[in-house]
Amino acid sequence: MLPLLEIRRVGRDIYTYSVRAGRTDAGRCEDPIDSLERCLNDAGDSLGHYFPSVSVSLDGQDLGSYSVRSLQQNSVGLAAELLVKARPGRMTS
Repeated sequence: MLPLLEIRRVGRDIYTYSVRAGRTDAGRCEDPIDSLERCLNDAGDSLGHYFPSVSVSLDGQDLGSYSVRSLQQNSVGLAAELLVKARPGRMTS
């Protein structure tokens, strides 16, 4: 089962996230996090012991599957990639 990391922008460079595994809400971070990089790293730390990969969405847009290790060890590069993929009007597959 591939969990879903749902990241929501709640302000300029401010994010929250939740994690779902199937129909179960597996975790939620309601405290605002001040960068997408830190949000990815925090989520990666919480997922790392349980899952090797995760499906990621940003503001409801599915952006693909990524290794949890990349959330933890390459959060800066992954954040940049996700922001490019999530640009308004961009089609994702």
